[in-house]
Amino acid sequence: MEVSLKIIKINKYGQYILEDIVTKAKYSFILEFYDLDKPQVNDILMLDKSMTDTNSKEFSQPYAFEPLKDDDMDIDTKDIAGLVTKDKKYILKRIYG
Repeated sequence: MEVSLKIIKINKYGQYILEDIVTKAKYSFILEFYDLDKPQVNDILMLDKSMTDTNSKEFSQPYAFEPLKDDDMDIDTKDIAGLVTKDKKYILKRIYG
């Protein structure tokens, strides 16, 4: 299941404050983005719900993302995210390490 999170504030050191569009729940995550323009306030980040649950085995910090490439075939759907900015839409993959 996916959640849509609106970026409502960006603090130092990559701390993003996000608000669930449906439930209005607020989250604070450390996020890193590679090979794309950094998201801005009011952009929408779509994540697997397990990534917002601190009790989930999928939860960790920080989360790092880069654009999904055509040759990225063997990716767990929980590692796929979406980003909608004012100008572009991205499909992202979670990267580790």
